[in-house]
Amino acid sequence: MAQPTRWTLFSVGLVFLFLNAAAFSEIPSPLDTPGGPKDVTRSRYTPGIGTRGMVVSDDQVASEWGAEILRQGGNAVDAAVATAFALAVTRPHFASLGGGGFLLYCPKAKAKTSSPCTVIDYREKAPGASTRDMYYKEGTSRTDLSQNGTLASGVPGVPAGLLLALEKFGRTQRQKLLHRPIQIAERGYLFTPQSESSAYSRWDFMNPAARKIFGCKGGTNSQTVPCPAGTIIKQPELANTLRAISRKGVQGFYTGEVAKKITHGIQSGGGILSLQDLANYKPTIRTPLHGHFSDWDVVTMPPPSSGGGILLQLLAYTDRANKMGAFKNGPGSPESMHAIIHAMSLAFADRAHHYGDPDFVANPLKYLLRPEYLDERWKTFRVAKASLPKEPGEIPNEPEHTTHLSVIDKDGNAVALTTTVNDFWGSGFVPPGTGVVMNNQMDDFSVHPGTPNLFRLVGDEANAIQPGKRPLSSMTPTILRDAEGNNQIVIGAAGGPRIPTSVYLSLLNHLVFNMTLPDAVAAPRFHHQWKPEAVVLETNGFTLETHKALKEKGYTFGQWNIRGLIHAIRRYPNGRVWGVADPRGEGASAGE
Repeated sequence: MAQPTRWTLFSVGLVFLFLNAAAFSEIPSPLDTPGGPKDVTRSRYTPGIGTRGMVVSDDQVASEWGAEILRQGGNAVDAAVATAFALAVTRPHFASLGGGGFLLYCPKAKAKTSSPCTVIDYREKAPGASTRDMYYKEGTSRTDLSQNGTLASGVPGVPAGLLLALEKFGRTQRQKLLHRPIQIAERGYLFTPQSESSAYSRWDFMNPAARKIFGCKGGTNSQTVPCPAGTIIKQPELANTLRAISRKGVQGFYTGEVAKKITHGIQSGGGILSLQDLANYKPTIRTPLHGHFSDWDVVTMPPPSSGGGILLQLLAYTDRANKMGAFKNGPGSPESMHAIIHAMSLAFADRAHHYGDPDFVANPLKYLLRPEYLDERWKTFRVAKASLPKEPGEIPNEPEHTTHLSVIDKDGNAVALTTTVNDFWGSGFVPPGTGVVMNNQMDDFSVHPGTPNLFRLVGDEANAIQPGKRPLSSMTPTILRDAEGNNQIVIGAAGGPRIPTSVYLSLLNHLVFNMTLPDAVAAPRFHHQWKPEAVVLETNGFTLETHKALKEKGYTFGQWNIRGLIHAIRRYPNGRVWGVADPRGEGASAGE
């Protein structure tokens, strides 16, 4: 069987989408009803519309299960946890139990006043036997060891994080939430084109236990290759792991037989994850970052994710660019893109130098977000030409293959949850007998200062490896609240370092350029992360004239196909709730 090019099916679909945009008829918009915003371009892409609550995730089955929990009286946290556990079955290449993530919860407003929001950080941690230079051998950075196989995995946090959220903010028993995921694992789910394509991209690095689950006979000489899309994938071992969690809670994963199978499999393959590492793992409750953009309160991720800080810097630079008239020619114009690219380069230069796990290093966010600091950094912008920063800003001494889900319930409680195993299929390793795809999150540390990781991000000592430390992330689960504290927009993305820029561009399109949320999410995207210097443009998303105008300013370019998948919700004063799954992916919304 010939190996398909990565994302071939989706690239063809995306090209069709952009080249034939005019063929899509406009749909009547509930925004035109009383209470909806005015003067907004009507959408070409149909969102899911509900009148009470909404779930948007990367998978139809998972979204429906979350919506069913809402219909049965569960709140936003219940639905988010239910959806996340279902995604661990249907999207193991993104959302396995062997990964980690962040959950942002904002309760409904009370008496026209916002209620405090909470972040649950269940990012993976470095095992206790980790060392600073464990991937630096004989003067060479061994990123193959930090990306593939048993040495690449941090201590997973997904089960512990989801169950802590349920315990603190949910109201439905975990046995009920896990019933459907266990059933799906036992009876099987449909392997999708994205699952097949991503499996091909990582097949050479997947161990026999992983290939047994996701492989089918059909290659040359009847070799086992990734199962074709449409195959029913059954995971009885994963069902047993979920059943242990259902019965015993966190102990069902982090101690006992499941933990023994995980560590035995890892250590048999030369890894260092131990029973003690699993038993010691605890999620951390953090205070989210807050920023203001126009009339919105922007609630987003603090370190060890760099995504929230990057997003708030980008929004702040947007205000400065807008005052210079950078956006007067609309989205996708060379003038607006020039200003945005410069803002992205400034934010990612700061990321490379200043961010890390706040339990280990001081993150100077109060300086990075100060108006005086941002004003000084923005002075480097030149209207006529590219002027990318040579280094991060000076401040006093005093963080890709992911999935996101958004939930809002009938009372207005909201959850933005982003989870990952890092690369597609993580490390490619499934400990025999568990069905759990393990992460390769150790690659998110600075393997060696200045050495690019999987996503070509560079880092400094703030993100160096230490036992028990969490690696820097780009995840950006975000909730926007109105002046009365009501949760109105829930948004986040997949896509490694393209997460914060994808969230930013979608919000910019919606709030500044007045696109409907579906159009804002579907619009072509671009990305810059300081290093490498090339600006990456979504394939077939921009005109030759735009290319030429930006090239004349001094920019160089690369292209990519599908990254930065957005899953977003917008709740309007007229009671309607819109759920938008990125048309680049396979996601779906489900409402009540």
